Amino acid sequence: MPATHHVLIINPNTSRSVTERLLSQLSTGLPEVQLHGATAQFGAAYIADEYSYCVAGHAVLDAWERAQPLAPSGGYHAVLVGCFGDPGLPALDEVAGIPVLGLAQAAVQALARQGWQRVAVVTGGEKWQPMLERWSRAAGHDGPGAALQIVQVRTLAATGLQMMQSPDHTAQALAQASCESLQGTDAQAVLLGGAGLAGMGERVRAITGLPVWDCVEAAQQSLQHTLATANRRTAVA
Repeated sequence: MPATHHVLIINPNTSRSVTERLLSQLSTGLPEVQLHGATAQFGAAYIADEYSYCVAGHAVLDAWERAQPLAPSGGYHAVLVGCFGDPGLPALDEVAGIPVLGLAQAAVQALARQGWQRVAVVTGGEKWQPMLERWSRAAGHDGPGAALQIVQVRTLAATGLQMMQSPDHTAQALAQASCESLQGTDAQAVLLGGAGLAGMGERVRAITGLPVWDCVEAAQQSLQHTLATANRRTAVA
């Protein structure tokens, strides 16, 4: 991938620490891509319920507009919505004119490309369970005929933002929840959902030895795939 690729990372949460975490984790696997961060100017510090999720959709579009005067001369080549739940994704896709990825959508697609067919999701914040189950149904991941089926959404009481404050305790809690999900369902792999859990996939794999990925590292793979595909299309044209 050429170094001219510029990718906008929109954090729908108002916490700049989450933006910094996203940029830090994504940049380690995208050395030839310049990342630009944009943090929501209004809404919740960390999205954890229906109300804050709804507001975040508007905040994502606002962040996109605010980022345009700061864009490099060639513009952005892709944009990633950094919330597991993808608020505002369809609307942003409608107006952006470039590849648009959401953290949940991109992570699931990455695991599907790896060949996994049944995945359990583990995340923080109890209100996320019905929200992500609804997202799964809408995205077509809820039935046995799906290319990738989400067989369970398991939530821990702490939110992702709270988990960020206690990484060692969080890694152990996620490891236990991942083991229980794999033992209690027919899931083949576990996806850790939430921007605040960036980096936890590697830590949980080290503890458990199980196929566990966090959504940021998985979305990174999809972002690489998207940019590589764009390169091939440009070369052919």
